[in-house]
Amino acid sequence: MARLSEKYIAGFLDADGCIGTDARTGRNISLSLSFSQKTSQDKVLYLIQDALEGGNVITIIVNGVSYSKYQLYGQKAVQVLNRIAQHLVIKRHYAYACLGLVGKRVDDEKAMREYLKEQRRVKSLPLPNFPTRKWLAGYFDGDGCLSVAKVDPVSGLAQIVAHIACANFDTAGIEILFKAFGGRTHDMAEGRCKQWILSLQPSKAEEFLGYFAKHLVTKKDQAYFVLSCAAMKHYRDGNNIKAALKQLKTREHRLNEGSVDISDLLAEVRDLPKYARSYDSYLPKAKRSIQAIVEPA
Repeated sequence: MARLSEKYIAGFLDADGCIGTDARTGRNISLSLSFSQKTSQDKVLYLIQDALEGGNVITIIVNGVSYSKYQLYGQKAVQVLNRIAQHLVIKRHYAYACLGLVGKRVDDEKAMREYLKEQRRVKSLPLPNFPTRKWLAGYFDGDGCLSVAKVDPVSGLAQIVAHIACANFDTAGIEILFKAFGGRTHDMAEGRCKQWILSLQPSKAEEFLGYFAKHLVTKKDQAYFVLSCAAMKHYRDGNNIKAALKQLKTREHRLNEGSVDISDLLAEVRDLPKYARSYDSYLPKAKRSIQAIVEPA
């Protein structure tokens, strides 16, 4: 697999990353960067580590759940942030604000932390008119979700959706997606969070997922499974689609885990045309999708 791009890493930082500061009274400000994932899904952290050539991955337990965290400190964190800051969408303003403080002496820790808190909530303007493919892949791998919202009890049709939730001061990412692909947004948690939801009818799945799926890491198999179902132009076998997508979401994504073969899952999806029931005779578009997982470009 090719090394992850700076745009992908920026998207992942916008989603599941943190720009940290050591701003204690009497000391010079230094930076840290961290990226987190559940340990069962931490392959992406090692790929980011390989691309950035430094830092370390540690394991922590939170409420009984194992998480992996990739961390960079000091000058290495500054070098990396300088490389990827231009590609950030949500945290770009904050990144440059932090970079501008590196090395400065802190005389009033409380005032400095209040300033940093204020800067963290400033929107990074101007927002791009359209997300880049690799940034979107990193962002969706971090915060995105594919799921079956419901299965119609009469027709059996599955309603597949993509959705992303974020803090109410981190809405730049979903604002761009809403503008580019449509969907809807609504408030959550008494207004503290906002969620974007996109209904993935077959044509919309091809428009949205087809735009960036090949650059995904953690959710690539899920995206290509949905794209392969969308190639049928329907989601008639909703229960099998729901079960297969759930299985893909719960499988481990670690360095020692092999690639998933979604052809077995697709073979369980009924109402396929007769000539598309075996792996060797899948619809050309679906077959290309499967091969892209097994042998990514």
